[in-house]
Amino acid sequence: MIWNLESGIWNKQIFSLYIHIPFCRRLCPYCHFYRVPEIPPWESYLEAVRKEIEALDADDLGAVHTLYAGGGTPTLLPPEFYAGVVGFVRDRFDLSGLMELSIETDGDGTPEFLSGYARAGFDRVSVGVKSFDPRIRKILGAGERLIRDPVAAARSAGFASVGVDLIYGIEGQSLEDLLDDLDRTVSLDPDHISLYALEQGGEEQGPGRRAQGGKLEGCEPDLAAAMFRESARMLRAAGFRQYEITNFSRPGHRSLHNMVYWRDGDFIGLGPSAHSCVTRNGVRTRWRNLPDINAYLKDPVSCREELSREGGLDRAREALIMALRMTEGVNRDAFRLRYGSDPLELLKPHLAELMEFGLVRFSANRVRLTMRGMLLSNEVFVRIL
Repeated sequence: MIWNLESGIWNKQIFSLYIHIPFCRRLCPYCHFYRVPEIPPWESYLEAVRKEIEALDADDLGAVHTLYAGGGTPTLLPPEFYAGVVGFVRDRFDLSGLMELSIETDGDGTPEFLSGYARAGFDRVSVGVKSFDPRIRKILGAGERLIRDPVAAARSAGFASVGVDLIYGIEGQSLEDLLDDLDRTVSLDPDHISLYALEQGGEEQGPGRRAQGGKLEGCEPDLAAAMFRESARMLRAAGFRQYEITNFSRPGHRSLHNMVYWRDGDFIGLGPSAHSCVTRNGVRTRWRNLPDINAYLKDPVSCREELSREGGLDRAREALIMALRMTEGVNRDAFRLRYGSDPLELLKPHLAELMEFGLVRFSANRVRLTMRGMLLSNEVFVRIL
């Protein structure tokens, strides 16, 4: 179900679907996601996904709210693969209220290349630009330069919402380098911009995937903080609203799928290494598929392992951490109604310290991170736990 933290009511029994595409032509050293360089016949991967979908309990899960294809490199599989996936989902679940279908791309596709994915049903695309600077792209191991205007290419292909993902905080990257990247990005007029610090790797995109590959060094913390502050200032001036620590959007273009994670909704992950989270009777159960493509292709249903079951204060603390990532913060009344705990009570052992260092602010009915709190969010979250 999806809980509305503003109204304090359940909307209805719905959930989101994530499908992990672990295939990549190159394994970028900064990436924390599970990925493999070998690409099996797409039909065999589709068959494994079909088996996993058919094993899901349709009566328990309800209707599909959003669907997101992430990676890896999702566009290494053809549009026919995704048309098949959507067909299998439609056969098993109610798609009448489907709000968003998103896919990630590396940003090197022409309108002709991308149009097949739009015809398969995707209306939102997240373009993993990383950087427009050839020198920074080389440091990241991101390959050759992109096409000149990946945003225009995606719009011409038929996508209604186009996002651009950038990476900052890389050793050897200056503040001017990042601001040049942002200036180039803003000039392309995307609907959404995600700005990820190097040390966060790919973990911001949703259900966690196993860390692997090489390691890149980040820049000095003070420089990374300056990059964050200046980026937020520049994007606000350009008309983007920061709605989560790393995400900025034009009005009406927030990522509905990612908001399910931040608002403690139910989601199911398909594919090797994908995570799932479902709450029933106040207990949140988490599980993941093993990060093993061969095992998944052989028997996707037997690849699951349970990670945790959380209820009571443990669940409330986890939910508070995710909700505080949103710039709107937490509605205290709605949070108490859902979890039986006041956010300020959960923060109480460290509240004076957090206030002294200017990391949180609160009013009669809302708790938020400050800009400094966003910069040091891990410090806040560790104290909540």
